[in-house]
Amino acid sequence: MDSKTAEILSTINSGFYYDNHASFSATRKTAWPGWERCLALLEEELLADTQSLSVFDLACGNLRFRDFLISALPGYTLNYHAVDNCDLLVPQTAAVSYQNLDILDTLQKKRSLKSLIQAPPCDLCVCFGFLHHVPLQEYREALLSTLVELARPGGCVIVSFWQYLSNVALAAKARDSHQRALEELGLTCLEGLGDNDLLLGWADTPGAYRYCHSFSDPEIDHLLASIARRTTLLSRFTSDGRGSNLNTYVVFRTS
Repeated sequence: MDSKTAEILSTINSGFYYDNHASFSATRKTAWPGWERCLALLEEELLADTQSLSVFDLACGNLRFRDFLISALPGYTLNYHAVDNCDLLVPQTAAVSYQNLDILDTLQKKRSLKSLIQAPPCDLCVCFGFLHHVPLQEYREALLSTLVELARPGGCVIVSFWQYLSNVALAAKARDSHQRALEELGLTCLEGLGDNDLLLGWADTPGAYRYCHSFSDPEIDHLLASIARRTTLLSRFTSDGRGSNLNTYVVFRTS
């Protein structure tokens, strides 16, 4: 995939979330099952001797991970820092240090994400449900590197990788919507898409599509290798969905 195709896909996604923020947020109210397992690791690695936690959430959406932590950690002081480019998704009443930042536009312009993010070094940096929207390997590596840089030494980073093509029914639905999207959006000549790069429909809404990449295990291996010298892998596991295999989570500690 070239940078021009990547820019087209990123524009499609920004438009999708702006147009469909309300219906999308309505389906994103509950915690992912994998978060419980992540929390168990955090209780061992970060939370044993403290009653406070600083968190940076990249592509925070409607802040449901924050809501999960508040519910799961009563009595803790939570200092939450968050970034997204869709203000309409983010609850305006939440006690969060929030920054509007277009992550993909920053990466496309080859600017430093870390230099633009207004957050201190945090105990925990997370990115859930976003890496599948990042269209190029170099962008994904830069994003992971930024999360490592934003975590304090000895802090933790947790990232999820969507693997929707591992589900036969979802894979069939995704490939069908992809062909329909290319035709409806006039993108039948779009070049450089891989087999795992698809445009997914939304709630049978005409014209509502978003670009999503389904990660393979070797791709995840490669991404983890790019930060291996600066991190220690604590856990890698699959969870979520009926088969508990729709997301691969990686949890690592920073050096």
